Amino acid sequence: MSCIYCYTARSADGKFIAGSMQAESAEHALSHLRTRSVFVTSLAQKGGAKATAVALFTLLPVSAGARLACFRSLATLVRAGVPLRRALDVSIEQCADGRLGEALRSVASDIEGGAALSMAMSRRPREFAPLFIAMIKAGELGGVLDEVLERLSTMLELDRAMRKRLMAALAYPAVVSCAALALIVLLVANIVPAFAGLFAEMHVKLPLTTRILIAAGTLMASPISDIVIVLGVATAALGVRAAWSQPNLAPVFDRVLLRLPVAGAIVRNAVIARISRTLGTLLRSGVPVLDALDSCKDVVGNALYARAVEGVATELREGHPMSIPLERSGLFDPIFLQLVRVGEETGTLDAMLIRIAEYFEIDVESAIAALGSIVEPVLILILGTVVGTIVASVLIPLYSIIGSIK
Repeated sequence: MSCIYCYTARSADGKFIAGSMQAESAEHALSHLRTRSVFVTSLAQKGGAKATAVALFTLLPVSAGARLACFRSLATLVRAGVPLRRALDVSIEQCADGRLGEALRSVASDIEGGAALSMAMSRRPREFAPLFIAMIKAGELGGVLDEVLERLSTMLELDRAMRKRLMAALAYPAVVSCAALALIVLLVANIVPAFAGLFAEMHVKLPLTTRILIAAGTLMASPISDIVIVLGVATAALGVRAAWSQPNLAPVFDRVLLRLPVAGAIVRNAVIARISRTLGTLLRSGVPVLDALDSCKDVVGNALYARAVEGVATELREGHPMSIPLERSGLFDPIFLQLVRVGEETGTLDAMLIRIAEYFEIDVESAIAALGSIVEPVLILILGTVVGTIVASVLIPLYSIIGSIK
């Protein structure tokens, strides 16, 4: 039974390299690394304490831009008739991600030993997803590796473009939110406590909001407040992440996310578009439908939809059409179900899925554009309300003091 091994080593020119690979044993992993003329400094099976320490060098995910550039260059070179081994060398030279570059070097070494590209990549599951491996394997079997690499790079490019548009739409609200939070902290930590002594000397009866703000300002002025806040935020973030990764709790979080106003529709359409494009691209590349569904469920990004895709695979094994379990899940729009049904009836399911993806991607782009116009006034309203409450909490006791002086 093969396992994943994490390693660190030094190359022939003295450069530090770190990565992971799948091997039947530590001896097999070492044997493979020696064929690359590298000096192995550590090797450990994933899951142990030593492997965890080694994995610290590769914690960051592979850059999406570097992965896209890698597959795009491979597709271009292979289509131009460049031998695969030489094409890999070119991709390694231009790779800007150290972790991906190391994985490509390991893949190239396997190919020199006679392994197929899909087999070599499957030994690096942390860098190359099962989706990529399934498509490349189908391309190798069909003799259309260049076309498959082109489709894969196009799919990655479209997915990255959608993510960038979403991030761009959320950038302004994020900046405004951070500025608002900094302003609120400044008011509560510095401005409000400055009046606390005056209110205490004048024995003014303080409203509840003023007492809360003074207590919060006093807490923030404490030397250990920063440590407590950082630890509290870190604990909350880790707790949410751990809960989200639990198989029983992830569907609950995803269901709440889908029911959010505006954002829920964007997430739903984006997930449907991703499922459609991924499945359509896999089928068009010659991947069997059951294998395509197994690969697709790993990249959905939503536990509810992943469960629905898994249910489709189960129904297909029993001889039922794909549209029936999709409709039973209640997660897909009627237009999606109708187009899938038409694709099944006409034998053009791959083309229909690509068309569905394009339709929902346009919907997502329109919703993202509308999101900015909705979020901006909402943020201004929330910020105005919070700042107004703080100012009022200070001014009301001041008016009481002025009135008592008169």
